[in-house]
Amino acid sequence: MKTFTHKTLYLTMLSLFASYSGATLAQEPPSDEDMETISITGVKDLNSLIPIESKSAFGLDKSLVETPRSVTDISSDLIEAYGLRSVDDLVRITPGAFTSSFFGIQGAMDIRGESADNYFRGFRRIANPGAFKTNIRGAKGLEVMRGPVSPLYGNGSVGGQLNYSPKSAKSDATKYFDEATGEIHLTLGTYDQKILAVEGGTPFMLGDKQAGVYIFAEAEDSGSYYDNYEPTNEIVQVALDVDLTDKTLMEFGFQYQTSDAIQVPGWNRVTQDLIDNGTYITGAPVAKNSDDPIGADRLLPQESGFISPFAPYFINSSFSGVGTFCSPGTADNSNYTYNAMLLSCPGVADGIENAYALSNPGTAQIDHKTTFIDDIDFADSTAFTAYLDFTTYLSDDMTWKNQFYYDYMDHTKFQSWGFTADYPGAEAMEFRSSLNFETFHDNATIQHITGISIRNEDLDYNHAYYDETFDFRDIIVGPTPDDRIDWAVDDPYEDATIIYDEDGNPTGIDGTVRRNYNEEQVSTMLNAGLFYIADITLESWSILLGARYDYFDVESEDQAISLLGIPFGDGEVHTDTESAFSYNVSVSYKMESGFVPYATYAESSSLSTNQLGGIIPSSVDNGEYLAESTLAELGIKYSSDDESLYAALAVFDQEKTDRIGQTSALVAVYSEGVEFEARAILNESFSLTATATHIETTEVSDGALAVINGADFAAQNGLEAYQVYGGRIAGNRSTFVGEGVELDRGGLPDNTMSLFLNYNKPLERGRVTASLGFGWADETYTDVLETILLPSYMVWTGSVGYVAENYRILLSVNNLFEEEYYTSADLFDSVVVKPSEGRTGSVMFSYSF
Repeated sequence: MKTFTHKTLYLTMLSLFASYSGATLAQEPPSDEDMETISITGVKDLNSLIPIESKSAFGLDKSLVETPRSVTDISSDLIEAYGLRSVDDLVRITPGAFTSSFFGIQGAMDIRGESADNYFRGFRRIANPGAFKTNIRGAKGLEVMRGPVSPLYGNGSVGGQLNYSPKSAKSDATKYFDEATGEIHLTLGTYDQKILAVEGGTPFMLGDKQAGVYIFAEAEDSGSYYDNYEPTNEIVQVALDVDLTDKTLMEFGFQYQTSDAIQVPGWNRVTQDLIDNGTYITGAPVAKNSDDPIGADRLLPQESGFISPFAPYFINSSFSGVGTFCSPGTADNSNYTYNAMLLSCPGVADGIENAYALSNPGTAQIDHKTTFIDDIDFADSTAFTAYLDFTTYLSDDMTWKNQFYYDYMDHTKFQSWGFTADYPGAEAMEFRSSLNFETFHDNATIQHITGISIRNEDLDYNHAYYDETFDFRDIIVGPTPDDRIDWAVDDPYEDATIIYDEDGNPTGIDGTVRRNYNEEQVSTMLNAGLFYIADITLESWSILLGARYDYFDVESEDQAISLLGIPFGDGEVHTDTESAFSYNVSVSYKMESGFVPYATYAESSSLSTNQLGGIIPSSVDNGEYLAESTLAELGIKYSSDDESLYAALAVFDQEKTDRIGQTSALVAVYSEGVEFEARAILNESFSLTATATHIETTEVSDGALAVINGADFAAQNGLEAYQVYGGRIAGNRSTFVGEGVELDRGGLPDNTMSLFLNYNKPLERGRVTASLGFGWADETYTDVLETILLPSYMVWTGSVGYVAENYRILLSVNNLFEEEYYTSADLFDSVVVKPSEGRTGSVMFSYSF
């Protein structure tokens, strides 16, 4: 019955869309006589479904259908109608997007197989590496552009950008609200979900100056479908607009957010049997805790490893007791194999099966609510973003804009599998001055944007991840003192002293040493840029040209020291200056039928950084902190005359060199695919949105950290999985697959699609609303080594509500049919996987005044 219901709903909705779009596209284009008598039907686009303008994609006044790039526009009405709450929800209506699990934190999107950047009003935010949930409810609109960003916005990810435009006291770019307005939203849901939001704005006079202010605030204190996960989140957003003169507008605003959402990886001890049947391998790790009172409930460095002057500084001057880092072996020193590659895995003289074997092994059934979580885990985030714009209308055809932008993030977190991060007071500041003007020629109109930008970043990036291990914990039992790794502290020697010999060489530790940060990268970056964009219109033809010159001045230093006080870096502050040039060329043609085919080619330069966006010290001297990317895209868009149908199809090929993961290893990424998007207003009651994507993403990275699936390693070496689960088996990727091997990127399905049907019907003094749809993803392997196959899935989401003049009620249900599915991890994708949430529901009550 479950399968029949899925297929019936799916086929019904698909046939509705196909019949409508086919009938619409098959119509003959109207003649000139017909054009004189055509009238728009007047059907209201109640959810702002059909996109009109795309001012933020390139900074141009250009309709979305005429913008020669793959762009998805998401209005605040659509966010509300679909009950969207985070960037993960945007995947439902965005082709080319599929977000893997960054330990459960909904911080950024993955687009075309690459992490996308978050932008705020056209300015790039500090990277959000699983720090806090990116809130979208305070947005007036969101725009997702795939591929390199506009030259106006600087250098960003080749994957694309999510641009957030905050709500303000203006109904459009120039017109203020007629009167004060406000709303209160209360959301109550399953698993103790509680969200309260208040928003409102008003026009007012500041002396003799017209002005307006809008405030949005939201607080969440919720439980979760997952056991023991209770995130909180608070956000305040203010937008102030003032007409300083008849020709000059000032815009000021800020967003302040706090969050304590911890990272949750999901399941460990991943096997195909676990995915297919829910069978989990149980067992306790090797007892290592010595009951030292400083860390009696967790493993201190002297318990999880053996600190020794014979251990190189680059492995933290400690031989790990919970993991081995394998290197290519020979016939003489190989002790294990993997994929027919000989391995030399040190630190396990008696064999992995003796050093890491679980005690009391067995199996048990596990549910999706049980995950790798610990009550001593913590996370605290504070983010603050502010802007100040002055826009002067020099003439009808010329606008001068000066913009100031500031972004701040302070974040710290700890997870007891052995990871601590601290980003104290990360800052980014940017000034941009741009001139937008039009020139008119015999057969052409040219819209120009030219200007300068100056950006400064000051980032302090601290990570501790040595002895990081997942499989040693039995998550059905929960955390124990033998499977918790101590968190890192600023002064690990408070209760310890390093012992030196007579020559000043460290020989050991006296006392109890705490966990240290093995990465402490302090970097600054100054970027000055010149940019120019020209949008040339020649009757039905359009040529879009963009260019940007960037100058970079960078400094970076590694201040981390090993457990024996030996520096990881060379003690030098590495400095460098570089320049880079980026450009894009697009040609499009607007047909009388409403179709707009286009072609785009772009080459861009972006920073290749650590997870926070900082410059990696080892990349400075050779200039590898700059990465090049290319994009080739062909597409066709369509918009009906009555604005009842919008559709877009794009074919793309893009390449980029970047850095990934905790090792900051270089990776070359290749993506090619096809994206389709459609939105249709069928009649006064029904509308549709649909997306479909086929994408193939491959990568080459010899130095990427590969953490091997324990069960797969055991099977290839004649062992049982429980015999290796007490530790971590890792190495450079080339150790396990060979050098220069191109592999399919893990966790990204080749095919995805979504389809949503919306309903609106007048009832008494209001209207009934409803939405029903699904997102489907093809089967995919968890990782590049194709260890575990994750099945395809179809997740249904539905809502029903009532909208009156002063109030609204919306009931939403996610995962309507309780589909069980799995999402690969962004890191450690061979050893952890996130199980899906079951059915959840919420009711939102809104009152406007």
